[in-house]
Amino acid sequence: MKTLFFIFVFFLSTALYSDWGTEQKLTPSDGAADNHFGNSVSIDGDYAVIGALWDDENGYASGSAYIFHRGESGWIEQTKITASDGATEDRFGYSVSVSGDYVVIGAPWHDDILDNRGAAYIFHRNETNWTQQARISASYSAEDDLFGWSVSIDGDYVVIGSLDDDDNGSASGSAYIFHRNETSWIQQDKITPSDGAAFDEFGNSVSISGDYAVIGALGDDDNGSGSGSAYIFHRYESTWMEHAKITAADAAAEDWFGYSVSISGDYALIGAYGDDDNDSRSGSAYIFYRSGTTWTEQAKIIASDGELFDNFGYSVSISGDYAAIGAGFDDDNGSASGSAYIFHRSETTWTEDTKLTASDGEIDDWFGKSVSISGDYAVIGAWQDDDNGVGSGSAYIYFNNDAVFIEEEQIDEIPTTYFISNNFPNPFNPNTKIKY
Repeated sequence: MKTLFFIFVFFLSTALYSDWGTEQKLTPSDGAADNHFGNSVSIDGDYAVIGALWDDENGYASGSAYIFHRGESGWIEQTKITASDGATEDRFGYSVSVSGDYVVIGAPWHDDILDNRGAAYIFHRNETNWTQQARISASYSAEDDLFGWSVSIDGDYVVIGSLDDDDNGSASGSAYIFHRNETSWIQQDKITPSDGAAFDEFGNSVSISGDYAVIGALGDDDNGSGSGSAYIFHRYESTWMEHAKITAADAAAEDWFGYSVSISGDYALIGAYGDDDNDSRSGSAYIFYRSGTTWTEQAKIIASDGELFDNFGYSVSISGDYAAIGAGFDDDNGSASGSAYIFHRSETTWTEDTKLTASDGEIDDWFGKSVSISGDYAVIGAWQDDDNGVGSGSAYIYFNNDAVFIEEEQIDEIPTTYFISNNFPNPFNPNTKIKY
């Protein structure tokens, strides 16, 4: 028991003092000016997908996305993907999401029958090959609905935002749930809020985790014009029902609560980049926790050094006990160079762990325009970086250096006596084998 207690304490101590210091910069092999690689990012396990919505592969601003894989030597570009029917100004890659062997890419300006009706594309991985499995569109969409504005995938379910849908008035917005049956993706439900109204823009942001989906409606006016809200939907068999509407306890006009959303298990993270706690549009984010059928605001988080127009909360992502929040207009490396923050949960308290800025950050990079976190890895987009020309874009991968991995090996029987032998190095490296 003493040995087990030692390991438990060691894990606890590393969790309390996380260090996200290891950085790898990603740029595409064929990057070019104004591609805006990094406008959207998503990471899951050993795979990251980065959108480049202004890439010209299939015509001006047709768009593309790149998939990176983590191997022994780091993160390497595995493939570039484009839509099979990509066309001028589709902006494929405006939104991206990855889960396991599947990637979904939004192209909200795709002109399928009607102008700017929008579409989304599902790609599937077979070993190292990524192949388009489906192109999906809304069953009852109309011109300028912008289906694909936001996308999220988890397992066999995909949620797609269509913020300009007019079911409850002009630009009231909607979202669609698709479910995979073998190789086919079938529309399972169209969801709109019970109190939807014109210009709510429900579907501006979406996120799905298990049987729960959160949808942002930044234009909702419950607490003043543009105060914003978010809605939680829960799946009952094949029907998605509105579970809760959430707003900030201190909501105010033009906070734009719901501009960004993310959900992981029983926790939902909502960005409100227009909040004014650290001066105008310094920004904030809110953590909500589910107990039974009730979602309660657990914490409001702001940057420790937040300032005027930082836009903290412009992008958000949550994974387990960690949350990443982007502040694309932070000025640490020059005006709008950008930053991102990692917060960590201990019981009911969320504490700022680390502030991330690009090691080569410069003015107008917009580092933090997009963020995604999965386990001990975070990816941050900087869509205005100029490495391959003005506005070519880049993304950065960060690793939690204090993460500890113990590889399980199959054994024939459980040992009854054991001890900790001498270990080297001390202190530990990011990956250290503990012999016992």
